[in-house]
Amino acid sequence: MEINVRSHTPIYLQLAQGLREMIRAGELPQGHEFPGEFAMAKQYGVGREAVRKALAVLRQEGIVATKKGEASYVRVQPERNELPVGRRTRVWFRQTTPEERIEMGLDEGVGLAVVEVEGEEPRLIPSDEVVIVGE
Repeated sequence: MEINVRSHTPIYLQLAQGLREMIRAGELPQGHEFPGEFAMAKQYGVGREAVRKALAVLRQEGIVATKKGEASYVRVQPERNELPVGRRTRVWFRQTTPEERIEMGLDEGVGLAVVEVEGEEPRLIPSDEVVIVGE
């Protein structure tokens, strides 16, 4: 990965983009644990703050997860289940509240699908676990 210090794109965004591409290409597989911030900074020739910000961007996207006091790693993507949607069904998406993240055991960056079927209580489903299909 090449970081261009003369680019108008901030270094942390270049690093995030490079890591994102490596993850999508399978060079950094699901579950891959990143080294510490100092080691990553040295590896990519950037400052520790750039590493911290790049990982934060990828956490917000749901690509990377960090356990408090532990290393960051490439999130394991859950199996997706089909969600049939008919005429009486509305689905919309939103971010989780901190309380919902804790209650549902979700990583940062994972949104919610709110499924409303006429006459039923709305259901909240982690958005990375569903594929919407029309009936």
